[in-house]
Order: sequence, then structure tokens, then C-alpha cells
Amino acid sequence: MLGSHHFNLIVTHLPGPEAKRRTIWTLKQLLPGFVIAYSRPNIVLGRVSDPLEAVNTLKVNLPPKTPILRVIPVLEVRGVRVLEVKDAVEKLMAKAGDGSFAIRLDGYLEDEDGRLLSRMEAIEVIARGIDRRVNLRNPDILVYIKTVRIYRRWFSAIYVGHPSNILRTFSRS
Repeated sequence: MLGSHHFNLIVTHLPGPEAKRRTIWTLKQLLPGFVIAYSRPNIVLGRVSDPLEAVNTLKVNLPPKTPILRVIPVLEVRGVRVLEVKDAVEKLMAKAGDGSFAIRLDGYLEDEDGRLLSRMEAIEVIARGIDRRVNLRNPDILVYIKTVRIYRRWFSAIYVGHPSNILRTFSRS
């Protein structure tokens, strides 16, 4: 396993040890150079040379009955202080191209005093200063932030880009 925050791919999978084994086997078969950085029940954090290319490879090659539920490319890993995350998002947004945006926060962030913020509070802080139209239903640019615990530390995994670069193998009803 790599150092604690050296990952650029989040893979969620069905529960159970057999699903985890099949997930890891599939990732190693389809993604040359895939390395596990950390894993917990139902989630594998991995490292690949290009996370966007890895998602595209999986879209084309995943078997129909895969235990993999979602694959999220990670462009930046930061702590869970909201201003640190905001700084990373602003830098990534500058490279993301034009268009509307939406922010999705999966987890919780802290203010500068270490107080947990509600998701809405955190999203408002991050969105402040982004001069673009908000489109929650069909954004051109998705800001996706997932907090993950690795050993005893929390990290924010950040993706900023087109929503189609996040692979979902299940449909939401």
C-alpha cells in the first residue's frame, strides 16, 4: 500500500469480501499499473497514471455483472478544512473550461476552528467567488468532493470536470 493520500481513483463496490476480491482483480486486469493505496469495506482507493483515462477504459471494458458501483477520478487530495478545499476547487475550475456548474459534497468539511459544517454551509463557502451559472440538474462542470478516512486522518478527494467522467454502473431510480 502507498502512502496515506497518494491516490487518484476512488472505486466503490458491492459489500462483502468476494465483491472486494473481484473488484481488485478486475481493476488490476483492466488498468495497467493499478496500485491499491488503501481500502476499507466497500471502497478501494487506487493510484493509476491517468485517472480520466482509467475511467474511460473501465467504461468500455467492465463486464456486465461487475461488483463495481462507481469509479471517481481524483484530481486533487487535500485536508478537510473548507478553505483548503475551496482553494483547490478554484484552481481546478480555472482549467475546467466554460459552462455551468454544480457542487456535490459526499461527506463533511470543517471550518478553520475544526467545527463540522453542514453540507450546505460548506457548499456555499466553496461556491462563493465562482463566477458561473449554477445548474444542479445538468451542469457542464461538476465539482465532486468526497471525504475519505485513511487510518485516522480525513482527506478530501476532489474532482472538477464533466459529469460523464464519473462512472456509475447502476442507475438511480
